[in-house]
Amino acid sequence: MYRKIPEGPVPPSTPKYAYGAVPMKKLHTVVDALDILSFSGPVKSLYPLTFIEMNQAFGFVLYRTKLPVDCSKPTPLSSPLNGVHDRAYVSVDGVAAGILERDKALTINVTGKAGSQVDILVENMGRVNYGKDINDFKGLVSNLTLGADILTGWAVYSLSIDQAVSQGLLWEMGSREAGPPPPSPLSVPSFYGGTFVIPGGIPDLPQDTSSSSLTGERASILSTAAPNNVTVLELEGDPCTPGPCTVEFANTPVLNATVKSDHKHQRALFHKEDLL
Repeated sequence: MYRKIPEGPVPPSTPKYAYGAVPMKKLHTVVDALDILSFSGPVKSLYPLTFIEMNQAFGFVLYRTKLPVDCSKPTPLSSPLNGVHDRAYVSVDGVAAGILERDKALTINVTGKAGSQVDILVENMGRVNYGKDINDFKGLVSNLTLGADILTGWAVYSLSIDQAVSQGLLWEMGSREAGPPPPSPLSVPSFYGGTFVIPGGIPDLPQDTSSSSLTGERASILSTAAPNNVTVLELEGDPCTPGPCTVEFANTPVLNATVKSDHKHQRALFHKEDLL
């Protein structure tokens, strides 16, 4: 039996403060930072392992293999059994090749030489917790094929991104200067960092905040005694190519904005007209 619960008072909004724009710089790609993101190192397996087989519940796992043959012409890399759970960012020899996504994008074309390194960063986008799909395993839950052949010989890395960020390990590595990336409609998943200081005279610190622009991992707020580091994981469209980029902390949330996800380079993930 269900009973109607009487409505209580609406709690007041928490105080917000617009800390403003924080300039960001590229720290590392996920692949460059693999040694500090994967504390336990790779697990070798003939076929891909799921998240649960890697003792990981959420977040990201990186799968690495090699092209077994020359692919001088675009060759389909496929998940014929819809086994990408849930979204996979594919690169070949450090160049973004495309995105595989559950129920949406089961095949992309890749090129490269025999022995080229293939990195596939798989994102868990949440689980179904009811009904027939409650056993919602994550990762590469079935084999991938290159052309008609099954890919084998995997190294699977469980990533502890939250721990690496909270311990400041990405900042300790410093940033890596790099030239312009090769022409590509996508960017490889990369970390960006920025630093800001809370201005004086703000009552009731720390204030809450909202952020826009780059997407990715959360930043912990806030300290008045030292500079605050903001770390962002950008997964596909690098808004800092070319030129600088920022993360902006605002005092109002952005609700129902349209995210431009057409896999093309863009300076911002939100367009101004979408926020008005």
